[in-house]
Amino acid sequence: MIKILLLEDNPTDARLTREMLLEQSADRFELVHVDRLSEALRRLRREPFHLILLDLSLSDAYGLDTLRQVQAKSPGVPILVLSGLNDEALALKAVQNGAQDYLVKGQTNGDLLARAIRYAIERKRVEERLTYLAQYDHLTGLANRSLFRDRLVLALARSKRKDQPVGLMFLDLDRFKTINDTLGHDIGDQLLKAVADRLKSCVRQVDAVARMGGDEFSIQLEAIPSERGLTILAQRILDAIAQPFVLDGHQVFVTVSIGITVYPDDDEDTNNLLKHADTAMYRAKQQGGNAYQFFTPEMQAAARERLVMEQALRKGLAENEFVLHYQPFFDLATRTVTGIEAIVRWLNPASGLTMPAHFIPIAEETGLMIPLGAWVLRTACAQAKAWQEAGFPSLRIAVNISDRQFRQRNVASSLSQILHDTGLDPHSLELELPESVFMLITDATTTTLNELKGLGVRLSLDDFGAGFSSLSNLKRFPLDTLKIDRSFVRDIPSDPSAAAFVSAIIAMAQSLKLTVIGEGVETDAQAAFLAAKGCHVIQGYLCSEPVPPEKVPRLLREGVCSVKWNGV
Repeated sequence: MIKILLLEDNPTDARLTREMLLEQSADRFELVHVDRLSEALRRLRREPFHLILLDLSLSDAYGLDTLRQVQAKSPGVPILVLSGLNDEALALKAVQNGAQDYLVKGQTNGDLLARAIRYAIERKRVEERLTYLAQYDHLTGLANRSLFRDRLVLALARSKRKDQPVGLMFLDLDRFKTINDTLGHDIGDQLLKAVADRLKSCVRQVDAVARMGGDEFSIQLEAIPSERGLTILAQRILDAIAQPFVLDGHQVFVTVSIGITVYPDDDEDTNNLLKHADTAMYRAKQQGGNAYQFFTPEMQAAARERLVMEQALRKGLAENEFVLHYQPFFDLATRTVTGIEAIVRWLNPASGLTMPAHFIPIAEETGLMIPLGAWVLRTACAQAKAWQEAGFPSLRIAVNISDRQFRQRNVASSLSQILHDTGLDPHSLELELPESVFMLITDATTTTLNELKGLGVRLSLDDFGAGFSSLSNLKRFPLDTLKIDRSFVRDIPSDPSAAAFVSAIIAMAQSLKLTVIGEGVETDAQAAFLAAKGCHVIQGYLCSEPVPPEKVPRLLREGVCSVKWNGV
């Protein structure tokens, strides 16, 4: 039943309206009649209605002001004007001021009135839906970027009047793209909704949470008690998001990076505050994620440098400014070269030779790692083939594959094409995969690994120990080689914990029949320890730094690490 509030001070017109509705259906409409605006406003405060039938000429109100007062009291209820004035200009103004339709008394019958009521209710529902879609994120139900900015402007205005600070947090999920690409967009969407629910559970009702787009969220906090209060909340969010999510039978782990800025301490401009929070978030992500950072002025300079770096990277790719250097692997028993690793360098005309640690993270974040990685793989394979034909037929080359490259659906077919084009035997290529590849154990991960292995290439787990979650998972994958992370090699043999960990890794790898490489070896003591524990191969400055391609043939001809480490 449609409950209607009829606001009409002419008893005859009120009776005629009731009779027109009764003609249509006695049980479809419930009509509540009042003859004064004050009484209508009182009824609207205490009971719900589906529609308001409104005459603009009343004893205590007149014209469009009547409409405005009714709408202000019940903005969600559709209004149908039923007026004695056949005035097109007034009708247009009434609709512009919020009415859904304008009917003229004497030109309206029961059928027309009933139809107009249905249309007015439906139009109001559509208007509210469009308004919702314009202001709220359809997936999570949170405010969207537009509404969040409007709310932030109002919050800053209130803060200025009350002399109270406003906190702003900008949040970005760590490794969300990997989860999305690996488990599918449906799981990704479920994760975003679950994250939104956890964020809402962490904040007060007065705080505003928004989805800014993708996997980015913002939180606005008014009347914050202190910086410590922001710190406590940020840690609460980190702890809440770090708990596992169970989505369609998958246990998913994700962390979040949080940037924090405060009004008016950091800035008084809305746009600048949003930029500051984003800058601080990026700093948290740079530090490995699962962390929060407060904005500092020094971060602005770093953000500008990052933008300049990104633009220069794009230009460098377009103008072929990248080169490969090569670092050998040495067999610990024979001290001879067993292979070489291709390591990318950026030869920028302005800044000279730049090491990968300075540009690879930005290339990963911006997606530039895809074309750069493809260039590295093709160039290394072609160079290895040239060296084989020049008299080193048994040469094996190792190439790093980033997590983002690995997640591409066509990674195996692309590699197959490169091997075909360059003529390199697949058995001469070893792909070094980061630990992040193995942190999401899915059918897609296993399938891709098996496809790569099926090509005939060797697979190596790079930097083992830096973040691997389960040693037992190693036996599930078709790996050939395990590289011990240099952070552990650096501390042996003086650090008992590092020594014990490295010993355990070597023993485990031996049981799985994996070749073990100790990377970052720089001292005799490190080499001696690794040799004594049964490590097969070392790589590091102790024997050779990465060298440009023109120096590789001599290194291959000599083929011996001349350093005399103790005990070997």
